[in-house]
Amino acid sequence: MMKLLLILFLSSQSADSIYLSYDNLIEVAEKYSPALKEIKFNLGASRTGIAGDIARFLGSGEFTISKTDITYQNPPQEITPLYSSYLTLSTNLLSTSNLFNTINSYFGFKSDEVNCQNLREQFILNLKTQYLNTIKLKKTLEAYSKAVERSKIYYDLVNERYKMGMVSKVDLLTAEIELKNAEINFLNSRNAYLKSLEQIKSLLGITASNAIELVDYIPKIDSIVPANPEELVNTAMKHNATLIGSKNLMNTARTNLIYTISSFVPQVSFGKTWYYQGSDIPEALSNYGETENWTIKAYINILNYPFSVVQQAQVERSLSYSYKKSVFDVAAKVRSAYDDLQYYFNTLDLAELRFEQAKSAYELASAQYKEGLVSILQLMDTEASLLQSEVGLIDAMYNYTIAKETLNFLVGTEVFR
Repeated sequence: MMKLLLILFLSSQSADSIYLSYDNLIEVAEKYSPALKEIKFNLGASRTGIAGDIARFLGSGEFTISKTDITYQNPPQEITPLYSSYLTLSTNLLSTSNLFNTINSYFGFKSDEVNCQNLREQFILNLKTQYLNTIKLKKTLEAYSKAVERSKIYYDLVNERYKMGMVSKVDLLTAEIELKNAEINFLNSRNAYLKSLEQIKSLLGITASNAIELVDYIPKIDSIVPANPEELVNTAMKHNATLIGSKNLMNTARTNLIYTISSFVPQVSFGKTWYYQGSDIPEALSNYGETENWTIKAYINILNYPFSVVQQAQVERSLSYSYKKSVFDVAAKVRSAYDDLQYYFNTLDLAELRFEQAKSAYELASAQYKEGLVSILQLMDTEASLLQSEVGLIDAMYNYTIAKETLNFLVGTEVFR
């Protein structure tokens, strides 16, 4: 009966449901998740911004046209409207300030790009972790459901024996308590599963009117774990998003320092202007006059200059050490994640062996109890061991997969599939 209720409970989630599997997680997230859409448009805004900064570095073009009418004048006299128009094209290619501003914009764009990618990968890791935990809770719920069924069967058996005077009242109460414990564990497990489902819906941005149906996933335990974590650390030094972002900040600070030191270098710009002023609208380009101009400007604030240089030098040093700190931090996290993966990988076989032994012990105790060879307490002990070992095996399988995904994220590239 409990198994039927569990099936009905799980199947009730399927009305207008979105099927969610380990393989289509990203596809569904890109369709629904506001978090991923925010990251996407932030990156698009950053790309547009750097394009505008590059265009500004190459030059500028301005066009104006105006008509001036004097509506009142004292003493009155005949007034003719004044028309004016200007088209100016100029470039600042030889301007060091413009050059450094563009370089800074480029580093800023690269930082935004890395941050957006890092946020995206972090979101995907959180989503995969939540999905795997939810599947794990679903499997655990099924294990507790089977435990309730086992407890119910043996409660009924003890109750029958009690009525025939074959067992004591203590045995009956023990079986009843065990059944109630199993039912409470089932309810707790169901509550955890429902909460985990809601967290997935929140991550995906799926409304309450929609439901998600989890496609079952059995982790693949066929990866070869590298014997040396230093290979993973070296890979992380090249691909980890945190390190790349920290390095970009350091490069930006160095660029600012160089610019501050060389701020007195003359700034050169040149351009050409076509202009017109008159009482009539210009009829052709021949009505426009032309001017060309060159500007050379050198400027330095002799009082502020040394302080600005020292300040930028300190900022550059600070970010350099921040980068070095990030290197050690990332390396430590990669080694720790590697140790976690090794642990779950090594415990999988032990967890599976323990489950098989607990299953055999329970089946033996069950048969012996029916023959009156063991007590109800001994039977319940083997049942508890069976449940614990089954939940432990489920934990080990899914925690191993979560550890793989975490290590992939920290390394910055897919090491394990």
